[in-house]
Amino acid sequence: MSPSPEASSPASDALSRLQREAEYDDENIYLPTHRTSNHPSFGKAGSQLRKWRNSSKDVSTPRKELTYADMHIVFPSVHAPFGPIKPKQNRWEAHQLRQHKSKRKEAKAGNAVSDMGLFSRLPGELRNYIYRLAFVPAPEYQPVLISGSDLICGTGACVHKHAPIAAPAIASTCQQIRNELMPIYCTENAFKFDAVMVRNRCVGNWAKSMNTYARMVRKVTLEILVLNRNYAAGGTDSLLGDIVVECPADRVDGRFELSFDDKLPKEKVEVCGLQGLVDGLNDGEAGLASKLAFIVGSDELAELVFRCRK
Repeated sequence: MSPSPEASSPASDALSRLQREAEYDDENIYLPTHRTSNHPSFGKAGSQLRKWRNSSKDVSTPRKELTYADMHIVFPSVHAPFGPIKPKQNRWEAHQLRQHKSKRKEAKAGNAVSDMGLFSRLPGELRNYIYRLAFVPAPEYQPVLISGSDLICGTGACVHKHAPIAAPAIASTCQQIRNELMPIYCTENAFKFDAVMVRNRCVGNWAKSMNTYARMVRKVTLEILVLNRNYAAGGTDSLLGDIVVECPADRVDGRFELSFDDKLPKEKVEVCGLQGLVDGLNDGEAGLASKLAFIVGSDELAELVFRCRK
């Protein structure tokens, strides 16, 4: 009597070979000579066969009749072309994962994650009122004076290029607070920088650190120290002159306008070429925020400061 086709099929031969390897493994598992990972019984075939035998599934189907849907029976750990399928998440787990990814993305952007606590329960109008009370002085105290120090920016790297220094510190604690506070802080205040800030070229770093909010600034006043040496009397007189930069946010024509104080020597103002620089920027296509940073951090302004102290 000839053997059945199933008995002589490649599937049955492979099954017999795996069974022999498993029996050999069971007999010699405690022998030290076989405790190596290179032995077939300790390989993938032996572990799969043990899972195979412990399963209640019928694995006697010939290989030619197996389909892709039956692969999880032969190889329980392989159910997809690229590895095991991850357990399906419920809606709550998926929501938590999305929240975690969004927080990590906001943290990498440079600002803290929005976590306002009880402050977020207040209406937006009331939060804006609090921002104005804290960061927008009354008209008689305008413009807001921003002063520098020769002991900090004059001896090392300028600290005003960092947003927590240039803007109110609370704006760096939360992304939502920054988005709510900065438009109010920039549009409702006029800023004045003392002579130390202008001399150390900190104003340009301040405008860069404000990023796109710099386009909302209405007016900037630059204070310049002027030295008048009186050789006859053997002394030097010092006085402070101002350069007022009116920004497009405060003008109908959308242009920058400079006005020079009478205390500044006219011949030195004309030589430095600052007015020509502004006229050229008004005709360009660059962004308003970058234009303000370019004006207050330009070499022409630094030349004027140098000539007034000469």
